[in-house]
Amino acid sequence: MWGEVVDEAAAPLASMAGRASGEAPAALASVGGNVSERRASEPLTAPLVADASTVAWPSDLSAYRRRLLEVFGYPDFRGGQESVLSALGERDVLAIMPTGVGKSLCYVLPALEVGRAVVVSPLIALMQDQVESLQAVGVNATFINSHIGREEQNRRYMAFVRGEVPLLYVAPERFQNPRFTVGLRNAGINLLAVDEAHCISEWGHNFRPDYLQLGAVRERLGFPRTLALTATANPQVRRDIAQRLGISEGEEIVTSVDRPNLTFAVEAIEGADDRRRWAVDYVRERPGLAGIIYVRTRRGVEEMAEALRNAGVKAEAYHAGLDRSRRAIVQRRFMLGDLPVIVATNAFGMGVDKPDVRYVIHLNMPGRLEAYYQEAGRAGRDGDHAECTLLYARADRRFQQGFIDDAHPDALAVRAAWQAWLQRADHEGRLSFSMGDDDPGFAMTVAALRDSGLVDPVALRVTSTDLNATIDVSGIVRHRAHEEARLREMAEYAETKGCRRGLILRYFGEQPAETCEACDNCLGRHEHDEVPAYPPDLYDDIVVLRDRLARSSDRDPYLVFENRTARELATYRPASMDALRAVWGIGERRAAWFGQDLLRLIAAWETTHPASAPPASNPSVQPSMGLRPGRATGIVSATSEEDVRPDDPLYVALRAWRTERAKSEGAPAYTIFADRTLRDLVRLRPRNMHALMRVWGLGESRVDRFGRELLEVVEAHETGE
Repeated sequence: MWGEVVDEAAAPLASMAGRASGEAPAALASVGGNVSERRASEPLTAPLVADASTVAWPSDLSAYRRRLLEVFGYPDFRGGQESVLSALGERDVLAIMPTGVGKSLCYVLPALEVGRAVVVSPLIALMQDQVESLQAVGVNATFINSHIGREEQNRRYMAFVRGEVPLLYVAPERFQNPRFTVGLRNAGINLLAVDEAHCISEWGHNFRPDYLQLGAVRERLGFPRTLALTATANPQVRRDIAQRLGISEGEEIVTSVDRPNLTFAVEAIEGADDRRRWAVDYVRERPGLAGIIYVRTRRGVEEMAEALRNAGVKAEAYHAGLDRSRRAIVQRRFMLGDLPVIVATNAFGMGVDKPDVRYVIHLNMPGRLEAYYQEAGRAGRDGDHAECTLLYARADRRFQQGFIDDAHPDALAVRAAWQAWLQRADHEGRLSFSMGDDDPGFAMTVAALRDSGLVDPVALRVTSTDLNATIDVSGIVRHRAHEEARLREMAEYAETKGCRRGLILRYFGEQPAETCEACDNCLGRHEHDEVPAYPPDLYDDIVVLRDRLARSSDRDPYLVFENRTARELATYRPASMDALRAVWGIGERRAAWFGQDLLRLIAAWETTHPASAPPASNPSVQPSMGLRPGRATGIVSATSEEDVRPDDPLYVALRAWRTERAKSEGAPAYTIFADRTLRDLVRLRPRNMHALMRVWGLGESRVDRFGRELLEVVEAHETGE
């Protein structure tokens, strides 16, 4: 959430490089050690370079290898570092590298060779930790943020632009100060590194509006060599990062996101008390091991931490509601090993590099696989075995849908925010990021105003004073649909009976093995109802068709249909459009778009496999979750089925609507929905699309297909009463 991110408002610098005169001062004193005593000729301080365009990048990797061994003590590169450094010598690079393989060395080593590297980092704590780690090995790096005084900011800045310090970390908000950017341009920036680059993409899991300016910033810096780094970006997000930074002509290097040392598991547990008890038992069985427990809310964090302490476990809470000093103390104790267990919201974690975390537990399901994988991936960074467990209930999905609703304001809300911001902007028209501290829709509102030309993308100043200016909210609508698709992917991970690691890797565009032997399903930890096997070659053909449709429509494959849909198509092999529309995730619109292609593909496969008969029926309208028996195996109706009378006015109205809809489509009424669904509609009387998802038999495809019409019938009945 936006409120969980430290505000990093840019502060004007009193003196800039363009105003500097006289001899260069002595080398900058480092923030945390004796690095300042190193002479300028020594290898860890790069030479002064006047013009970035004339910088000679290393012609081979020998200089980097020497630094790697001498400074860091590493005998060789790992995890894609060699490929990134080699490509960076010739062009811009977008690198997707898994957590724990040393992404930062891909810009630290070039900084030591060519000098003046600016690293854009999203959090104050993150940049401070990284600088302290570098200083500990003698690398002369520094950072500038709003937590240090103006005089010290100026001193660090001047040392950097004069070439005395090769590596400077800043937050993206710093570039809102035009003099800061001009000073860097005049000095000559040799490398611009964008850490956590997924933050620039509205399709990413941690979108930050302040990252949107970085493409324009790069231009104003004179298009320095650019390196964008992230551990979690699917193909769509990668394209967005490259486009927004203006490095689409550069090289994309994608190493596997797989973390073979991690074991993944899901436990189906409904109640909050039961989840806490499960977590307490789990932790007590692993005394002294470092672990992180993620909880959705601040209150939940406090309750979980208290439950652990009551059970004799040393544990502390971490969330944005605690004051900064308290958070710093808790994090420091955890990093040092004095505190084995930390219970946190997602405010904790970005940039946390504790190598010996042996387990990560999620008490609640995140809204996206990227977020889950990033948080779970904080376990086992030392390469040793670690466990990642998600505690799941269907209610988690409803909560996450609520977050999506809150984060995507409608046109009226965006208009109200625009008018309020015009009144609150300062005399130069600048927006304050504190405006968004308590507004989950802030990021999308800023994006809409930027797309409408009402906010400057770099300075974040309003460019109009028209209260009734035209505002384009189509991007918010598209983004909502995207987030809801991502939520479905996350739920599929929790509910799948197949390989969980394989599902993750396919999501990030990789082709995994059929089983991993390192997740609960592959290890046979759960007892499942017997599920018909599907032909893998037919499944592969269906996925190939999906990918072709995705390319032709410029969509992400998961927005065409999901892996679960492909499995059900391969398993039950519908032979008609009616049967196809009943498959989970297809619906009317998708059937009209590519239904005939699917039917032809399936028919052709069956022609060559005459002895392979599909199962007799398809239960996909209401699938079981595939988790432990007796726990969260379906949606429970509000009351028993018998309490809905056939002459209930709403029942009669809904039945009539179903009959007419079926006639208009030339299909049997049961293909619209079953009588049980009709009774559940009467009992629950849903008032919005979110509530419709709780109705038995109304999955995503049916809600998308005719949810609005159902709500109109219910609303008309309620109004009539």
